Amino acid sequence: MENATSDLVKPKLVLLLLLLAGSGRGHLLPGQPSIDLRIQSREQLISQNNDTVYVQRLMRLSKSAEMRSFMRPEAEPCENFYEFSCGSWPQINPANEAHPRETDVEQLLVQAYRHKQQRLMEQPADEERDEPPVLLLKQFYASCLLFRQSPEELYRRQLQEIVAEFGRMPVLNLPGQEWPSDWFDWLDTVASIRRRFGLDILLLFQEHADRIYVGQPRQILPEADRHAVTDDIASKLELHLGVDPQLAREAAREITDFEQRLASIMVERRVGVLSKLHALNESEEYDFNTLNLTQYVETVLDRKLEPNESLYEHVPSYLVKLADLVAVTPEKVLANYIFNELLQRFYYDRSERSFVGQCADRVRELFPELLENMVFRQYGDEATLSDVHSLWQQIQLSFRGLLENSSADWLVVETREQLLAQINSTSLEIVGYQEVNFTERYADLQLRPREYLHNLKAILSHRVPSSETREWTLTAPSYDFAGRRVLLPVAMLQPNFLWSRSYPKAVRFGSLGTLLAQQLAHSLEDASKWDASSFAEYAKRKACFKEQYARLRLHGQYLPASDLQADNIADNLAVQVAYHAYRRFLGELAPALLGSESLPQLNLSSRRLFFLSFAQLWCSDANEQFREKQSLLLLRTPSALRVLGALSNFGAFSRDFSCNGGSKMAAPQKCQLFAVGLD
Repeated sequence: MENATSDLVKPKLVLLLLLLAGSGRGHLLPGQPSIDLRIQSREQLISQNNDTVYVQRLMRLSKSAEMRSFMRPEAEPCENFYEFSCGSWPQINPANEAHPRETDVEQLLVQAYRHKQQRLMEQPADEERDEPPVLLLKQFYASCLLFRQSPEELYRRQLQEIVAEFGRMPVLNLPGQEWPSDWFDWLDTVASIRRRFGLDILLLFQEHADRIYVGQPRQILPEADRHAVTDDIASKLELHLGVDPQLAREAAREITDFEQRLASIMVERRVGVLSKLHALNESEEYDFNTLNLTQYVETVLDRKLEPNESLYEHVPSYLVKLADLVAVTPEKVLANYIFNELLQRFYYDRSERSFVGQCADRVRELFPELLENMVFRQYGDEATLSDVHSLWQQIQLSFRGLLENSSADWLVVETREQLLAQINSTSLEIVGYQEVNFTERYADLQLRPREYLHNLKAILSHRVPSSETREWTLTAPSYDFAGRRVLLPVAMLQPNFLWSRSYPKAVRFGSLGTLLAQQLAHSLEDASKWDASSFAEYAKRKACFKEQYARLRLHGQYLPASDLQADNIADNLAVQVAYHAYRRFLGELAPALLGSESLPQLNLSSRRLFFLSFAQLWCSDANEQFREKQSLLLLRTPSALRVLGALSNFGAFSRDFSCNGGSKMAAPQKCQLFAVGLD
């Protein structure tokens, strides 16, 4: 353990020396941290700046120490390779009862990425170097930090002014004052809020070309601990609005109960999937006066619908149930819920502990694409992009080989050709928003140096076409069926996580290569590419996976049988494709360089290192109560079983680890969609 620690510390010491030698220019915006951040503005990772043998040795020692720290080497790899690879993870990255309830590699990757984002926000503004949108971002962040100094009375008055733009919130009534319910129109209120600030409350509004979607907003999941939710809402009403504690508690309980009922009528569905064309003049399914969608849309747009515009209902069942729910909910409760949802975006925690992180989160929320682009420009250098695209090409080549060999002969020729065309036409896109003109996008956005709430309202009011924005920030690779693209998040460009120029290629192929192959495997799921005969054969192979994974056990319990086998099939294909690509790389490598395909103090051959890198992608820990709740809603195979299932089906793993026929990792009955040649 002592050696592992020293191996991790050495690179940090070298990095510190390099940083201390840095210099930069710039000035602090009001509210930015008063520490000297010029060093950070010139920071570069040593693995990118210095390719000396000494630095490469340090980076390899560090990676070896990290991988060894997760392992439990006394575990028998042929009996439980996940335990061998990740057995010490729970001790190093334990899950807690509160937060985090689950830990995994993606979480560590995102934490490091968020830290890098925050450093970019905190760099001094430089009017000569920074582009105008970057200056706006830093100005907003600085105004948020400064807002902690504003008087509490001013803050509460500003919140009340935000509410007053749309009406009156019942819980803010003075004692003995009657809330005027006759003016309240819930549909007009949420439509006006959507038009002003772009917030979807009770109803979603999205425009796509000549289509307008209205319906269920982002899904709310029912909360197991309703009392905790009530307590949180009540404390915020007291803290931020000065509401009487008893009144706050009563209103919070009503808001929580309504939200629970709202959550119960929601389902998970992407916009556009199974949406229904809306009849503009009548609805037989719900009270048209309660839920007049045309009126809602025209209020949001502040104009009449054009004849060429089509209105679609997103999750029609939600709209029917929403109309019923609104009809039986007291108007006071509905109004308190709507205004509470509005104010959530404007609440400001002034405590010492959280205000910096809160401001960083607001920047991520309001400038997601710009911030991603800033990180991309820092880490997306030509050499890095070349490395990633080279790996992608090798994965793509191996996938083609998989479809062209004899194990795919069960496919009808035409279907095989279509699937090959799908693989060939799929591109890799690193989501850095290089194509977006941010200067043009934010040209009319005006911010004020010290006025955070004014700036927040200005940004929320700023119009960005929905077609240009992504609903979430990618943290893991995904497949875009419409664009035939594998999307790689900028977070994965961070060096020294899944890859580094100093690491053996086994690490890169086993981790990042497998993730890319996994998403490429998902491209095969397009049913339109399959003929009936080939699809029937596919169903037989899928049934094999279903039966096999239902025999796997975790914590003494069997995995429930499930028809959702797409991820399991993708895992199996991915590790085989990436291994095949790595084997081809080894075959082309000069014999004198084979020694570079190992890590110091880690007694593993190059092929075994590949499998360890794959398995450690899925190291995780979960709080026991969280794990039990998760099992009730199980939609994906647990991480440990993803490793055990995929590797027990792969003969190359058994051969490279010399597993005998009776070991658990050498399953006698193997499930495969296709199979790579081992020689």
